[in-house]
Amino acid sequence: MFSYEFGLLVAFGFWLWFTGAALIAINSQLERNLNKIGQRLSWLTLAPKPMDADERNQPAWRSVLKFVLLYGTALPFVLTSWIYVAYSVATFLYRLTKDRGAPQAVTEFRWKLRNADLSFDDLVRESMKASGQDVHEFETVRTGLRTELAERGF
Repeated sequence: MFSYEFGLLVAFGFWLWFTGAALIAINSQLERNLNKIGQRLSWLTLAPKPMDADERNQPAWRSVLKFVLLYGTALPFVLTSWIYVAYSVATFLYRLTKDRGAPQAVTEFRWKLRNADLSFDDLVRESMKASGQDVHEFETVRTGLRTELAERGF
């Protein structure tokens, strides 16, 4: 049951799962909403990170090549069999439980980011609610974010 070959099969299944999940995530509504405020999902951790202006205008072939190199280099680790399976299970459990206990406003904001096409103003307003900022300062925060984006080349 726990043979090396079976471990290879399970490890390859996990690799396919994580590669497919990353491909879906970087082409999701969450990614499009984050792009509106100058952020993107990290292809390695799938966590939001600031986006550079040149990333926005890079050709499609460059993105495909980067994805293939990043996830293709993980493929040889499948040969470690059960070690890769243990790593994959630990990674999956961490991602599943890391957001437990988040405040309701944060949970709602994350749901809206993943499922609704939000405008720039909606994104600013919802992020203010999630972080507990006073909604009356909306104009100031929105102007500050637009200035920051302009300075970064967006």
